[in-house]
Amino acid sequence: METLNFEKMPSAMMQVLERLGRIEMMLMKPTETPKPQRFDFNGTLDYLKGLGYTIGDSKLQKLTASGKIPCSKFNNRLVFEKSALDAWVQSQTVQVGNNSEAADLTLAKSANRKLRGGRGNG
Repeated sequence: METLNFEKMPSAMMQVLERLGRIEMMLMKPTETPKPQRFDFNGTLDYLKGLGYTIGDSKLQKLTASGKIPCSKFNNRLVFEKSALDAWVQSQTVQVGNNSEAADLTLAKSANRKLRGGRGNG
């Protein structure tokens, strides 16, 4: 350790203040621990709506009851993991691309179902 005298005092104080500033910055910097995002039933409806996939309460209930959408139970409540929902949405999405015939066929089938009164009829 170096001995301090009156002439070296200002530079020593500057070094101490710089180090103290760095320590202060490290302590003030929030440490972010990534938490898995989970949603309840209504949060899942809002999240899917935010992604552009409108789904109703009854449809989500049917999907959870049949096990077609990933969810789990905690204290008798449904819990949906964000990452699992993202993967499920991706698996449900059909890429049409430049194939306009496939898009036209899908629209025509949907229109015919609506004219007949739903999926189960016709």
